[in-house]
Amino acid sequence: MDLSWKTILTILYGTLILRVAGRKSLSQMTVAQTVVMLAVGTVLIEPLVGRELSGTFAVVTIAVLTLVLIEYLEIRIPLLKKIFTGEPVLLIEDGNIRWDNLKRVRVTVQQLEMELRQAGIASAEEVEWGTIEPNGQFGFLVKEEFQTVNKRDYEYLLSVVQSLAENLVEPEQQRNKQKPREPDFGDNVFHKVATVERKRRD
Repeated sequence: MDLSWKTILTILYGTLILRVAGRKSLSQMTVAQTVVMLAVGTVLIEPLVGRELSGTFAVVTIAVLTLVLIEYLEIRIPLLKKIFTGEPVLLIEDGNIRWDNLKRVRVTVQQLEMELRQAGIASAEEVEWGTIEPNGQFGFLVKEEFQTVNKRDYEYLLSVVQSLAENLVEPEQQRNKQKPREPDFGDNVFHKVATVERKRRD
């Protein structure tokens, strides 16, 4: 019974303390966040195998508050962000692979090509720039000529086509209005007189 309430209390406490730590998933965490989360997971197990519950909760609380303090200081002091979190590294620039940076972050060409395919990009030549972020994720900006048309671009192109069509139709309508009407001899008095005179002669 003692183990049951310790387990329930530990899970509830762990859920609440991780809410304080942040909402990022494991793939989005920085190095400091990963270290703290691993430490929290390890320490939270200790009460279930014999260590005092209060001491464990104190250790976890200090670890998470330290993480929150680091993140706050990173906002206020950019140098600390560079130290603790790091900066994006440019892997592709104007369609060319930066081999020096690729070696520095220990990423192979095969890994880079795999990330490109998963992003729906055929080759590095289509990329304006590509980076690897501090959390290990890849980011790509496709060149303008290879970008797909979004809804806003489609609506703009549609409005341009409609405008061109209207400009082509209006001059045609104006020409039809200005075209002189062919004489209707059926209603012409002189034509009728000439017809009667011709019949009288015959």
